[in-house]
Amino acid sequence: MPNALDFLAGPLCLALGVVFTLHAVRRLRAERRRGPRPPRRELLSGRELLWEGLAVALLGTANLLDRPWTLLAIPAVVVLGVLAVRIFLRLIREHRS
Repeated sequence: MPNALDFLAGPLCLALGVVFTLHAVRRLRAERRRGPRPPRRELLSGRELLWEGLAVALLGTANLLDRPWTLLAIPAVVVLGVLAVRIFLRLIREHRS
């Protein structure tokens, strides 16, 4: 069963990371076009979505490359943890105001 899970998780994480990254690039271009206007209330900014996409793609790559490359997952997990804390703090701040 773990081999089947690895077989599914690696390509799915890689594909999801690529989709997030492409969506983030589109959002960053839109944010740049908007100019200095205040941003809309969104859960993730374009930059944060880009970091999330790269982290998920890195997790998928580490899963596909197997044992010696498993250390690639450590920075990805750290980035996802930092993003989770930022989102949580942003939600708390919005709830208080």
